[in-house]
Amino acid sequence: MALLISFSAVAADAQKIEVAGKLKTGVVAIGGETTGVTIEAKDGTYELDLGKDEALKKKADELNGMMVRAMGTLETRKGVEGKDRKVIVVSKLEGAKNAAP
Repeated sequence: MALLISFSAVAADAQKIEVAGKLKTGVVAIGGETTGVTIEAKDGTYELDLGKDEALKKKADELNGMMVRAMGTLETRKGVEGKDRKVIVVSKLEGAKNAAP
């Protein structure tokens, strides 16, 4: 859908990342192993962890189905029912009109 924009190591297991792609909210998975929000990028699908930030959650709902840019820290979370998941703990989310589909 879009491309990985930047990727730089912050710590041994935490990496700052910026990804552009199509946002999807209301996602469900077997065993509830999902944050409920994903971004489909050129290099794969990432889950987005919006934490308890109500403003980020509201923005994600408003941008559902649109091209966005998500910035934050990349984590790998172990799955019980499914495989390991790539999760971005989001610090910033914005619309991305110029991102490639």
